[in-house]
Amino acid sequence: MRQRVNLLGVWLLASVMCVVFISCNKDKDTKSQLNLTAIDGKASKVVSMKLQKSMDKKTFSIGDHVCTSTIFDVRNKTFGYGYMGEDGNYVYRIVDVEAGVEIKQIPLLNKGINLVVLDTIRNTLIGRYYNAGIDHVLTVNLNDGSIISDNPFHVSVGWYATYFLKDNEYVSLRSGNVLVFINPYTGDVIRTLNLEEGVDNGVYDRKNNRLIGVFPNGAIEDENKIIYIITVDLNTGKTLNKVIAQGIREYCAFESDYDAETNSYILLSDKHEVLFFDVATGKLNEKYQLDFEITSLKVWRSSK
Repeated sequence: MRQRVNLLGVWLLASVMCVVFISCNKDKDTKSQLNLTAIDGKASKVVSMKLQKSMDKKTFSIGDHVCTSTIFDVRNKTFGYGYMGEDGNYVYRIVDVEAGVEIKQIPLLNKGINLVVLDTIRNTLIGRYYNAGIDHVLTVNLNDGSIISDNPFHVSVGWYATYFLKDNEYVSLRSGNVLVFINPYTGDVIRTLNLEEGVDNGVYDRKNNRLIGVFPNGAIEDENKIIYIITVDLNTGKTLNKVIAQGIREYCAFESDYDAETNSYILLSDKHEVLFFDVATGKLNEKYQLDFEITSLKVWRSSK
């Protein structure tokens, strides 16, 4: 009888281990694939590639592009960028990165749009341009390419390398560590928010309503300067967390992203390395060395 009970126990233990093994493998198999899409600034190409694998690249030649004009739409795997034609007019182009083909051109005439964000709910492109001494905020319907609104707005001091869409507000950081919230369809300044500390290369974490960015403690030429990763509460402007970004002394302006799956803040080093930092600790978790002059960094996930 005791032998029978022992055999039953062994069978139950083996069954549990088998279930755990299958479950672990299932989780491993269903984990999403990390991807990168960007522009090779030297070769003037859109580059799309899978990280964590063979790093094989798909490319699409584009010519010159307007800096800070790029978007990536993970819903349909498309990459958009502003381009100035030979006639001096601007065109916004959209490329299917998996097929490697251009699928749409939107003429913008003299509107060299930059600091661009994507409203996925309304399928609208939002950005700013400068004309005749006046800043304008422009919204474009991506379904038919029509201009929805084009309004002047007035921000008394310069804009920095932090801009994003929060709900229905177009947000950017201006000098003095002040976030400006703008109605993109009217150009009206809705409100401002004073930040407790400076934030550069900020990205918006929608789920937790926080701004994540960096702040260098020291002059640009100081080799011993410390770079902090800072997390800000967008309700109060208060700093939630401040940790040292480990293993980096230089980073590229306007080049940052956020991976929610690993809670990683992503920076581009001056050596063309894509760096994944743990937001809570500042630890460098992943590093990918690229072999091209990367700009307009976009990191996204897909099913395997």
